[in-house]
Amino acid sequence: MSYQEINQINREPDNIISMDISSVKTLQVGYHAENILLGYAEDDRFTLKEYIGYTAYEYLAKVTANRFKTTIRYGRREEVNHDTFVEIFIPRNWHGELLLYTQYGYIICREPIVAERFAAETSEGAISLTEITAPRIRLASSSNSVTLEKAKGFVDIHTTSGEISVNSIEGGARLNSSSGQIKASFVSLNNVVEGNTLGGTMDLTFSEECNITVDAISKTGEITSAIDGIDIRLKPGNVKNAVGTRGKKPFQNVRLTTINGNIILN
Repeated sequence: MSYQEINQINREPDNIISMDISSVKTLQVGYHAENILLGYAEDDRFTLKEYIGYTAYEYLAKVTANRFKTTIRYGRREEVNHDTFVEIFIPRNWHGELLLYTQYGYIICREPIVAERFAAETSEGAISLTEITAPRIRLASSSNSVTLEKAKGFVDIHTTSGEISVNSIEGGARLNSSSGQIKASFVSLNNVVEGNTLGGTMDLTFSEECNITVDAISKTGEITSAIDGIDIRLKPGNVKNAVGTRGKKPFQNVRLTTINGNIILN
């Protein structure tokens, strides 16, 4: 179910949870096959709406909370239903740690989110986000794509076979995919950039504001660079190695490794 298809559904939620989270440091929400749609609340209360096709108590989300952490977890599930989804609305003035998980569903947000820490993980669904500002951002999808328009902070993204796409990063990154392509653009850096694939291509772009020291290795693939100061060398075993610096101190380390993939530096 796509974001557009979810938006076209016109029905009442099966369950609504509304609460004050002003004192909550960590908010954790976990689901089964449900797609998670994240946005901002119209007031200062957190609201979660479930569209799951059940109204009996055992199927509805369960909330456990203490002074600092609130956990919301899905209720009983008898089958995988990809047509179910939840809407999460957080207050605009709440910037705690937000942790989202769904086993089979998608995680989608069309608004810029500011948090103390942000994490979104799905086993089989895709992740599609607009803008995340947080010191630490972790996104993971085992078999699908991760797309992020803009990241402000250190972004840690992992996939197995999915693609990674980030249009703008201000901070640093750790990007890992076994066979999927990694494509990312860096506006500014205050931390390291690490990239790792087995067979996927890494296509990275660094603005003139990024002062970098590069060490990139492709064991059987190719490396190309359009960055002044980065040289391509051939190591024993026909291993390609790109090394060099661009800009001025302090430099940020860029470390890239792939077994069979290509590396493109711009």
